[in-house]
Amino acid sequence: MKQSVNSKNAKTQSTQVCERLTQLEDGVCVINVISLGACGEKVLPKVKVELDGILQDSDSIQGSKIRWFPKAPLNFVSKSKQAIARTLNAYGVRWGDMTIVPLARLDELQAEIDAIKFDWQSSLDDLMNNYDYLVSDWQMQNPEVADVMRRYTLEKSEFCSRFQIKMLPPVAFKPLIDGADVETAEELADDILGNLYAEVAKMARDIYDRSFFISDDKGRKVPRQKANRRIKDGFAKLINKLNGLSFLDSNISTVVEQTNLVLDSMPKTGWIEGANLSNLARWTLVMADPVTLKSHASNEFTLDVEPEKEVDDFGVLGETRSNDLDEDLTVFESEIETAVAESPTIETEVDTFADLDDGFGLGF
Repeated sequence: MKQSVNSKNAKTQSTQVCERLTQLEDGVCVINVISLGACGEKVLPKVKVELDGILQDSDSIQGSKIRWFPKAPLNFVSKSKQAIARTLNAYGVRWGDMTIVPLARLDELQAEIDAIKFDWQSSLDDLMNNYDYLVSDWQMQNPEVADVMRRYTLEKSEFCSRFQIKMLPPVAFKPLIDGADVETAEELADDILGNLYAEVAKMARDIYDRSFFISDDKGRKVPRQKANRRIKDGFAKLINKLNGLSFLDSNISTVVEQTNLVLDSMPKTGWIEGANLSNLARWTLVMADPVTLKSHASNEFTLDVEPEKEVDDFGVLGETRSNDLDEDLTVFESEIETAVAESPTIETEVDTFADLDDGFGLGF
């Protein structure tokens, strides 16, 4: 009887793994974006290096480099690489040197990559239009090595050919795994899932460090005592990333639901403060660790929420693009009518936020 139960459990597990692998094959594609650029440097051959006042001539000592083209005009290449990395991270999960992206979000990703490519091309066009001037000006700034610079300066066309940005055609995700090899299939799916949880945890850590602390007058990071409701906006990309790959693990939907539950429990008006800010910080910390995140995803998580208190209406979020989390949203959300001037004056309560204890009361 026991052997029959074990056999049944193994068969169920095998079916679940195969279904997950099939969903991966049918629901995602593999994406890679290439971004290349010239460095504007040249390694000088057979250069003696001075060490401790002595010129050393050894094959084990690398030669020095000379920068024949200024570095600042080339910064757009590294900026585009960072923008591409952030975009791919928001839409998919890393798998080796490539990114696995849900097919349902491929068009959105393509649009964002196209926008990055447009800015990149504009910067390259501007660079090449000023190429001769930039080379000449750089040599004038470094007259002592100008002759060496001229020796290694590339022709304009050759220099331009070093730059490239391209999103390779999406490739189907078809791992060559025997359908009966459940162990390998499970290892692959778990590896991708582990990467997803690690990347989500990194996003949550960034949100926590950026949104729940502020620098005091001495430059030290201290917990916020209150924040406007724009603090919730940072979770949008995190939730979309999880939703797109939710078929990897049924518990992912639990994480998304809990995150939405926490966000929905925040005040619809006024500042986020006190217990509400603590609850939001606590759940962000849960997501900021892959192990803790997976643990809470598979177990019930109870969030204690204080009854909503009546506060002055600071208005509707979204009427300004400001990212200042300490900003009073009143000026953007309240309508001022001339008739109000004749209304009786209403006394406002004294601000007592400064009396709140430091920290979020996380109890960790």
